[in-house]
Amino acid sequence: MTLACQLDALRQMDPGCRLAAFGDLGASIVLRSSSETARPQEYLDDLCQQARRGFLALDAAAGANGSVAAAAAQDVLVLAPGEARLFLRAAGGSGDAVLCVCADAGAAARLAAPARQLLAQLNGGNDG
Repeated sequence: MTLACQLDALRQMDPGCRLAAFGDLGASIVLRSSSETARPQEYLDDLCQQARRGFLALDAAAGANGSVAAAAAQDVLVLAPGEARLFLRAAGGSGDAVLCVCADAGAAARLAAPARQLLAQLNGGNDG
């Protein structure tokens, strides 16, 4: 199954999912996305940059607090008016990430496990 088909399947798992994307956090670019409506590349890349900043903040907080649990966290949830953004990064520092834009936090929560599974498949099963 192609990446495009995998992202389509992920997005269609929950009616609250507006967009599912795969990106490279290091380069801050979205490589492939699935959305009912076309999104400009600038929007997608801004989404990836927001994910990158979220993980940088998470890592900085973990380092400042010496928290092993926070350092191991690979998910960021950003709540904004009218939507919830779920960012999941691959373990091991590959920079790969799955990004979901949902109607609400409930939809994001329902997509977390399947998005994590997709990310693990894309990383050859090395993402736990």
